[in-house]
Amino acid sequence: MKKLLFSICLLMAATFLCGCHAQKEETPYNRAYLPDTYERNFRKYIFASCSDSEKFYATYSLAHLDAKPTECEPTYKVTFVNGPCNGQTIRTNDVILKTSPIGSGQLVKGDIVLRDYWNPRVLNKNTHTLDRWNRGVVYDTSRREQGVIELEFPRDKNDFMAPREFVYLQNVRYIEKPQSKEMRTWL
Repeated sequence: MKKLLFSICLLMAATFLCGCHAQKEETPYNRAYLPDTYERNFRKYIFASCSDSEKFYATYSLAHLDAKPTECEPTYKVTFVNGPCNGQTIRTNDVILKTSPIGSGQLVKGDIVLRDYWNPRVLNKNTHTLDRWNRGVVYDTSRREQGVIELEFPRDKNDFMAPREFVYLQNVRYIEKPQSKEMRTWL
């Protein structure tokens, strides 16, 4: 009888230990590095204007959203996590709440997008280089198959001869929220 009880206890202990071991291997949280950290930063933080606020050519940096607008305080309260204003807390209305990568989506001439100021040829997923972003207007997409599009950077609503620059697709993001329109007035 003692041998039978001892065998059952030993079998239960072995089953328990095997079950715990198998459970640890299946959980996805045991990974040391998650490769989507780059995109996760864009979902976790917002873009806020750190210079030339309320202008089309403003410079944006990643920021943590501390407070949304209320009836008493109609501006966003943000704390910058990188860029020229790193660590500063400000109140502003000039924020971009949601962006997404270009990917295989369609780009049309006149779309407003956000581009990385540094425009590296090879995508560097180091968050220290994601410190400055600018809005631009899509001008030409004929070289899209080569991974390049041409953007315009107008200064105001009367700037009909805006400077243009070729930008690599991996350095461009759609602005989903709030949606913005071309601010130039065409006759």
